[in-house]
Amino acid sequence: MGIEIKSDRVFTRQQVENLLNAALHKTLLEVDKAKLFEHHAGKTKVTGIAGDIVEISILGCSRNSDQEPDLTVDGVPVELKTTGMIEPKKDTGLKYECKEPVSITAVSIQTIVDEEFETSKFWHKLAHMLWVYYHYNSQKTVTLEAYKTFPIIGFQFYEFSEEDKLRLKEDWLVVRDFLIVIHREYTTQSERDAQYPRLSSELRGKLLLIDTAPKFPHSPRFRLKRSFATLIASQYFQKRDLEKLPKPITKYSDIDDKCKQLTAKYRGKPFPEIAEELGAELITKKGTLIKNFAELVVVKMFGSNAKKLNDIEDFAKIGLIAKSLPLGVNGQPKESMKMFAPDFDEWVSEESFEESFLRSYFAENQFLLIVYQYTHPNPQNKDPRYIIFKEFKRVVLPDDFIENQVEPFWNEVRSLIKNDKLKIIQECRKDGTPIINRVSGTRREAPNFPKEKDHDVFLRGSATTAGESSKTLIINGIKMLPQEVWLSKRFTNSLITSN
Repeated sequence: MGIEIKSDRVFTRQQVENLLNAALHKTLLEVDKAKLFEHHAGKTKVTGIAGDIVEISILGCSRNSDQEPDLTVDGVPVELKTTGMIEPKKDTGLKYECKEPVSITAVSIQTIVDEEFETSKFWHKLAHMLWVYYHYNSQKTVTLEAYKTFPIIGFQFYEFSEEDKLRLKEDWLVVRDFLIVIHREYTTQSERDAQYPRLSSELRGKLLLIDTAPKFPHSPRFRLKRSFATLIASQYFQKRDLEKLPKPITKYSDIDDKCKQLTAKYRGKPFPEIAEELGAELITKKGTLIKNFAELVVVKMFGSNAKKLNDIEDFAKIGLIAKSLPLGVNGQPKESMKMFAPDFDEWVSEESFEESFLRSYFAENQFLLIVYQYTHPNPQNKDPRYIIFKEFKRVVLPDDFIENQVEPFWNEVRSLIKNDKLKIIQECRKDGTPIINRVSGTRREAPNFPKEKDHDVFLRGSATTAGESSKTLIINGIKMLPQEVWLSKRFTNSLITSN
């Protein structure tokens, strides 16, 4: 193939560093000495092409698809992971983040039940790693041809801390023990096969650093969560100044137990009283609460001085997203819950819902709801003395919501844009008279995207005013306010009322 293939896959660390340093800042095409792009000419997609180029063209090895580490470096088995890095969609303080979760090895449903962590195929793959990073220089899915322009941007040898090894062990045991129960309770293979699909869905809320995908009957694999892989990568690209908790989190029950303790201690207390007790600056000079007061209180309650939850190392690793949920005097949510601003170019170009950003956001993240209540009957009164803390609620969005609400929503938005059916609808009252925006004086209108009236997940424009100058998003030539994905009040209410 143009280069000598190294059959023994044995290197010194200096040899590996020399080969990768020579490839830095060059595109995948420029380092493709094995002519893999030429071999795959005419194809639109080749899974793992970047990893193949690093392994075959740069290091000169044949491709390794078994469950043993890829290389031996200075006598130590080392797993090679080639990972695409994208630029964050919003200002996170990071230069790059991982494009997707990082696949490690097969779950091996039939044999993992007889393994122990230290000698497992899973830990054997993770104990010593070599990460190679390339810049996936696109915010949407691309064809094979575009990969030619993606440059190698870095590499690092990596070993997990003892704390992270413990977290990985706890996660692995959750998966193994779940399968042990299935094998014990169901004796025939057909009965077991019927239970295996529960693996990915039932364990999503229990795994800190990993997940398993795809669902059985497809062969499930262990993956490092995107948030965790991103934190590993950030140690190469930039050292993030993250705070550590006084007591490390090793499993989700640690968070749940802490939340129960804090809820019991602070439930019903006004935020100014909590702020004084915790030494938190929550009140502005005008006597109102600062914008992110709820998240800042959470951080203080957990014993940290960070500004937000993801500035704490443990929470950054597991991808737990803090969301405020204000209730009215009647105990019902006051407003819908804003989630994120989507990239519509990416949305339309995605090949399937399973690989979409929308699915990964709702399925791979967990949410810590910070529930508080306005106790003054006047909805305009936001005096902090009338805003009390209610509870924390850690939420894993259920599979049926993702399949029955999120996926149809994803499909409907794509259909409107791809089939040129997107249009602006002017809003009217029941008697047919137009609704006028009070601030801008313009007629209220919105694109015909899914709305809260009919959907639990929907799109809504977000801007300070509804005037023409605020319509900065253009889709199919149609100007509109920047759009955000939201969850309905009725759905968020169901999250806090469910057990």
